[in-house]
Amino acid sequence: MPNGSHKFIYEMNLAFTSDRFIEIKNINISMKSVIKIKIPYNKSLVETMKQYSYSANKVIDFGWNIQTNNKRELHDLTYYKIRQETELPAQLVCSSRDKAVEVLKSKPRTKPILKEHFTIRYDARSFSFKCNKEGYYVTLSTIYGRVKIPIEIPEYYWKYLDWKPCSADLIYNKGLFLHIVLSKDIITPKFLDGFLGVDVGINNIAVTSNKQFFNSKQIKRKKLMFKHLRAKLQSKGTLSSKRLLKKISGRENRWMTWVNHNISKQIVDCKEGNIVMENIKGIRNAKVRKQQRFWLHNWSFYQLQRFIEYKGVINGKRIIKVNPYHTSQTCSHCGQLGSRSKSFFVCSHCDYSLNADLNGAINIASKHHSMSDDASAYVTKPHIQAYEHKSTSRTIACEVMDKVSKNPIL
Repeated sequence: MPNGSHKFIYEMNLAFTSDRFIEIKNINISMKSVIKIKIPYNKSLVETMKQYSYSANKVIDFGWNIQTNNKRELHDLTYYKIRQETELPAQLVCSSRDKAVEVLKSKPRTKPILKEHFTIRYDARSFSFKCNKEGYYVTLSTIYGRVKIPIEIPEYYWKYLDWKPCSADLIYNKGLFLHIVLSKDIITPKFLDGFLGVDVGINNIAVTSNKQFFNSKQIKRKKLMFKHLRAKLQSKGTLSSKRLLKKISGRENRWMTWVNHNISKQIVDCKEGNIVMENIKGIRNAKVRKQQRFWLHNWSFYQLQRFIEYKGVINGKRIIKVNPYHTSQTCSHCGQLGSRSKSFFVCSHCDYSLNADLNGAINIASKHHSMSDDASAYVTKPHIQAYEHKSTSRTIACEVMDKVSKNPIL
């Protein structure tokens, strides 16, 4: 699935009397996931990507010159010209226009120039994902008509094969890759037993209210190692150091994503039916000391929460987000404000004391009743650059966060 926010549809099955609401029975959640398939090199697909890039660049030129990113206006100005100058089918012309409009709406400082092999976005009318006696295959629209490509599905993705195909992205990155977006409606019961609070942080990547700790010492060491290695190679500036920088690019992110997947799986395997987490929107804006800025801005709080959410929903659990206000300063025993010193919390009213992160996790679990039913679900994203053009810096496919369990997974 391309980078960016994804909307999920929540439908509540309600029971009514003649005049008022009585009971919410369950919540229907429309989830999406992505399977990533490597496909054999196909000349027609590569040529289509080149013309797709030309089409998107043409739309960007018009939009940049007249200072507009209005889709309708750019369609009227460019559609027929592009149809005459390229062999692209109509649906891919519209798709390239939509992606060009997205680039223009990002408000780049200089005119964007898209790369030659620009990612093609296919929808249900220009792509299909099917199965016959010989196996699974996809059909894709190209400048030479529709092409049929047999594919092999890795065993890990077999659990998604009964989901409904929605769209796909064709990516060129040292070969051709197809990211297929699949959707499925999942019914989550409205009322489930037990609430598990999850507190995310830096000293402990995650702490749950059932006293499960995931320490981050090993992750911090690993991140510092990558930081010093990058600084050393960048200071040299030789061709060999640049080659090594390119080689290790993304290695830290992939490793941290693997760590977060393992941690989220252990958290979701809990017996509680409801998982309560903090709404961490705006956490990067927090004012911290200079020594802590590196960790705050290089910590993937959001990714770990996303993994917990989509894994939880797939496993039939409810995900609840609560306001984090005073969760780390309130005593989980008496409810009064206390004091926190590093990793320890002490209440001045009842003399109760315990680990500060555990205290926060217990408070988070107890705040579930203060929120309306804010159940949510997210999915993993394919490794696609948000804006594949030269005028913006390269974006990271997904946010990465460091956390490990007391039972080391490293």
